[in-house]
Amino acid sequence: LIADNGEILAIEAGCKFLDFKKMIDWKIANVSGCIVSHEHGDHVRYIKDFMRSGIPVYTAFETQTALETITGERTIAIPPRRTRQIGSFTVTPFNVPHDTEIECYGYLIEHEEMGKLLFLTDLEYCRYDFSGIKVEHIMVEANYSMDLVDRNESNYEHRLRGHMSLDTALKFIQTNDNPALRNVVLIHLSDTSGDPALFLQRTKETIEYGANVYVAEKGLEVDMNLPDTNAAPTIPITKNNAIHFTGVQFFFLINV
Repeated sequence: LIADNGEILAIEAGCKFLDFKKMIDWKIANVSGCIVSHEHGDHVRYIKDFMRSGIPVYTAFETQTALETITGERTIAIPPRRTRQIGSFTVTPFNVPHDTEIECYGYLIEHEEMGKLLFLTDLEYCRYDFSGIKVEHIMVEANYSMDLVDRNESNYEHRLRGHMSLDTALKFIQTNDNPALRNVVLIHLSDTSGDPALFLQRTKETIEYGANVYVAEKGLEVDMNLPDTNAAPTIPITKNNAIHFTGVQFFFLINV
């Protein structure tokens, strides 16, 4: 995420650090921090590069311990449901179930130019109801449809217990749909158990108040400004399956 003054908040550290630097035009000094959902490699593979460049990385306590054991680097642990100010961004992590043996965070991210963004990936479900705070943007995993899952695949149990199905994602979106909701982006679709066209159609049918709906894909651009903001940031998806904002205000890097 890049604020209008150039300040950057990174989400996840699973993409090549060189690509990240190119995305932000090499402005490492502008990065206030990086928030990470959990310890799996596709989310933390390049965390040492981030930290060696002086970027503070924020995680759950269990993730901090696991990463210190694996990488020798110590992140900054933040407790769940406690708000943390990272530069001009307000971040509130909350626990989501991804794997019985690891701790995983979803994030509520707030900024005066963007409003409120919910980011959730690698989770079976979310037990929290955010309908009372009227979020403006939702980025949520819709990994698979049970109609498409191969029950004989080796990671069948992990898929069901560690990732969100389309039906569960739709229930979450429906619960948090509101007149202020501007964008819904489905992320982390399975190559084998996901159907982008079907998932897009089902989500559009679920939305009541007219929010824009997207499936994360290469070249996607999404305007995530509040109505009274003049700039028009975009989210292009790079060939290494990362989403990021370019433009005047926001840059967002995550794994899809």
